[in-house]
Amino acid sequence: MTASELLQACCQAMTNWREAGYPDEANKRNLAEILGISERSLTDWQKDGMPVLHSAGRGGSNRYSVGEAIEWMLARAAEASRESAKDRLDRLRGDQLERDMLKEDDVLVMPEDLDVEYAAMVEAARAEMLFNMPDALAAELTAIMGDEIDVSIIRRHVEAALTTLSHYDPSDDIEPGEPSGAEDASALEEEREALDS
Repeated sequence: MTASELLQACCQAMTNWREAGYPDEANKRNLAEILGISERSLTDWQKDGMPVLHSAGRGGSNRYSVGEAIEWMLARAAEASRESAKDRLDRLRGDQLERDMLKEDDVLVMPEDLDVEYAAMVEAARAEMLFNMPDALAAELTAIMGDEIDVSIIRRHVEAALTTLSHYDPSDDIEPGEPSGAEDASALEEEREALDS
């Protein structure tokens, strides 16, 4: 009988015991009815240590304290529900095996794997922003505006943005609609003047 079944039997036994008028003692047949189990199970439980109030010997009818029998069942259920060291180790090994299988099937991604992927993505984005984007943007703006655009101006802004990102702190976030600061406004004005001249 599993721990869950044993607890269920205890609950049923308490209900049956109340309905039977709370007898303090019961013979084997009555106790089996109260507990909702077979007489054979009672015999097995007796061998496992269930208390007997009065042992009548072979062929006689033993007497049991219903309360003590139920207490014994509850103690046994509590003991059975505890996880042994071996069971815990088996469960942990099973959990690890399951994680390994999920990783192999690309269903589960571990944080350390994400760090490597994330670092590679950041480095690829940084290279694109520092080397390819400024040249392409300068060429496109030159074609649109008709004046030669200095690629170093674009590259400097990209480097500043990347530096800001590398020191990102969520508490520094600017709320939408807030001005970004006087320094940013004056830097943009200087860039416009440089482009106009």
